Amino acid sequence: MVIRSRRLSKDNTYYALKQKIIDSELEPNQAVNEENLAALLGVSRTPLREAIQRLENEDFLVRQPNGRLRVASVTIKEVEEVFLIRSMLEGYIARSAAKHATDKDILHLTTMMERIKHSFQLGDKQDFVSYGFEFHDYLSEISELRTFEKVLNQLRDHSLRYCRYVSMHGDWNTQADEEHNYILQMIADKNEDGAEKAMRDHILSSLSTALARIKGMEENEIDHIGP
Repeated sequence: MVIRSRRLSKDNTYYALKQKIIDSELEPNQAVNEENLAALLGVSRTPLREAIQRLENEDFLVRQPNGRLRVASVTIKEVEEVFLIRSMLEGYIARSAAKHATDKDILHLTTMMERIKHSFQLGDKQDFVSYGFEFHDYLSEISELRTFEKVLNQLRDHSLRYCRYVSMHGDWNTQADEEHNYILQMIADKNEDGAEKAMRDHILSSLSTALARIKGMEENEIDHIGP
């Protein structure tokens, strides 16, 4: 029982710290240390150190040459790589989802789309991102491409972090909402080619939005520093 309790404490610490990075509560490039993180999470140093090690391995935290820790940065190169890989993997996932989706799946996806649309109309940017990822996750589940799903899961939380970060600095346009609708339409029509193309186009469109937003933020930082 003690062992199970320790495991839960360790895992909970890991997930709580990771979520704060994903939600940008701990901002990109922010310096952090064990003492402050332990106080923030209300945990002891032992589970925290294990959580930190896991997040270093996953590139959410970076150990600098001087031994100090910082939150991983958000770079154009990394964002571009993650979204390009996603476009290829999720394109095939959407193709397979179009092949395997049942009427019950389509109904569930339609309900998800209503949540996405409602959050967009209300301007709830973070809910819009969350519901969008739930939509993508469900397509992975019904695609029956288990290896694709495993590889994609390794990128998922980095991608979610980037999308949340972008959402904090501006709105998604109506095109993102329309693209989800079109993907669902292709899947409901059992149009495998159409579903694959629609998904790839959607992720590449999201990439363009993310890159433009990040470049804009970088330019603002340079302007604020000034000559």
